[in-house]
Amino acid sequence: MESTRDSAQQDIREAWKHRVVLGDGAMATMLHQSGVPIRTCYEELSVSHPNWVRDVHLAYIAAGAEVIQTNTFGAHRIGLERYGLAHQLSDMNRAAVAVAREAARIAQTTGAVSTPGDPPRRTKPGIPWVFGTIGSTADLGYHSEAEDAPFTLKDVFREQLDVLLSAGVDGILLETFADLEEMLLALDVVRGRTPLPIIATLSPDAPDVTRDGVPLTEAFAAMKAAGADVVGLNCRLGLAGILRSYERLPHHHDTVYAAVPNAGLLHLTEGEVTYTAGAEYFADMGQRLVENGVRFVGGCCGTTPRHIRKLAERIGGLAGHDLNVSNLPTSADAARLSSLRVTFESKSIPSIEVNDGMESTPTLLEKVQKGTTVIVELDPPRTTDISRYMAGARALHAAGADSITLADNSLGTVRVSNMAVAAMLKPLGIDPLVHVTCRDRNLIGQQSHLMGLNVLGIHHILLVTGDPSRFGDLPGATSVYDVSSIELTRMVRRLNEGIAFSGQPLKQPAKFVVGTSFNPHVRNFDKAIDRLKRKVDAGADYIMTQPVYDERIMEEIARGTEGMGIPVFIGIMPLVSARNALFLHNEVPGMHIPATVLEQMVDAPLETATEVGMSVAADLTVKAGQYFNGIYLMTPFLRYDLTARLTAAAKAGTASSVQP
Repeated sequence: MESTRDSAQQDIREAWKHRVVLGDGAMATMLHQSGVPIRTCYEELSVSHPNWVRDVHLAYIAAGAEVIQTNTFGAHRIGLERYGLAHQLSDMNRAAVAVAREAARIAQTTGAVSTPGDPPRRTKPGIPWVFGTIGSTADLGYHSEAEDAPFTLKDVFREQLDVLLSAGVDGILLETFADLEEMLLALDVVRGRTPLPIIATLSPDAPDVTRDGVPLTEAFAAMKAAGADVVGLNCRLGLAGILRSYERLPHHHDTVYAAVPNAGLLHLTEGEVTYTAGAEYFADMGQRLVENGVRFVGGCCGTTPRHIRKLAERIGGLAGHDLNVSNLPTSADAARLSSLRVTFESKSIPSIEVNDGMESTPTLLEKVQKGTTVIVELDPPRTTDISRYMAGARALHAAGADSITLADNSLGTVRVSNMAVAAMLKPLGIDPLVHVTCRDRNLIGQQSHLMGLNVLGIHHILLVTGDPSRFGDLPGATSVYDVSSIELTRMVRRLNEGIAFSGQPLKQPAKFVVGTSFNPHVRNFDKAIDRLKRKVDAGADYIMTQPVYDERIMEEIARGTEGMGIPVFIGIMPLVSARNALFLHNEVPGMHIPATVLEQMVDAPLETATEVGMSVAADLTVKAGQYFNGIYLMTPFLRYDLTARLTAAAKAGTASSVQP
């Protein structure tokens, strides 16, 4: 068996050097058209209904497919956990390989396969090749960088790969990766564990560039260097987008390119999924892809055996011949096309000068270098009457607050949009600092929100993960979490470089000053510091901590952040009663109040408890000034009179000025 597989590997590597190799089409589309509901775990059907999966393989082989991929696109731990089926990972991957192998044996044994209404097609010896498919995890909501992450992405890929290899595949297909970073991680795992052929296809959101901003020519070179035998594009861009990318791409004669497009655009009507491209158009575009240097071509979402059959007929005259790539665009051609496109756009769209006042207003980074800088959090109200809020903002500004920061529906509680309130503060001369949570917006909404902030001249932001929706007043609401706070920090940094989340250029770079949060109240402080370093490496400009009530913790934070080179704003929130202190300590995530402070609050008479809490906060503010220039005050229950007094104390550097 092993010698047969070695021969098959050699054959396919030789084949795509000299001719077009034809892949199969979509598995889920065929199964859905047969009556399988959309939200089914299609990978599980290899176990429960193997004949369904086998017949789809046979239909594609009959249509002319030389490579069939196992029904394992989402059969990794992250994909299967969505259905509560991660415990069946090994069974599903083994069953999928067995079903594909059975279809291949049927084809090779009979020498011909057919589908109803079509004449049989002869198969070539050793064909079809069976490739084990591993799909991307990037859009499935798992964040391996989270403190409580039970496994890494390498673990995820390694676990599935080992089952596919032991089950006996002829090669590995890595497909639908939007980000080069994740693709290279997967390639590192696969090439480190097998010499089998690897087909690796990216699925960016826009032509010419990956979602993490890498030009395709650089991405393909990196993938090839990482061990991919074939590099290319699949899925999202569709036929026209993938063709446009290859028409612009500088080709290299020693690189094998792949194109596995969708059958046009997705339409979802009353639960029925359809795609726009018919078989004839798919074949036309497929032929043009081949003429542009593609040597492995197949179909992704929406394609059927009809699409693959028509494509096989169309490129049949090209198969078996060396490809003529002499007319493909060179690097110089691609550069010229790029410059022409930029020139056209600059003439078509007038430039707009935006003066938002940032040039004349020092940033927090500039202020904190010169002395004590105070940020005060004043959360937007839960009512549409914002008169009291605006009065509080004015009072804090008058007390010397350098910036007012606005949380983003903290604890999952619905409040007035912090963007709207921040826009109202700007004309008053108040510099707003807006929190942006990963919880409430998908990537479309997230970039739109950030672009809106930038247009409004609101540039100080704090990126946070956000408390899950189930903790708030709408527990049935969906928590999005398309990305982690670390990933969002990287993406905002790209906005500052003039590059959108999709990798496309913006007309103007954003001007964000990016903050990140830090919770020192954890069991493993060193691990928390390591994660904080990753946030800084991702592009954070400053740090804001959870409330601290212990000078020893301030010392630890100062020591842990000493070499990071960015300012720290230490969090302080006055306690207003014993009940308030006990609630924060016992029920709010990320909060810890020392026993000595709790005792002071519990022992204080009700009528003087707030002043006891203020005295504790004032002492902490002065102590914080010994370690940090940045103070981050949090206003409890919209009691802005308290944080106004603390602001004055922080600016004066003495606790005595906090007296009412």
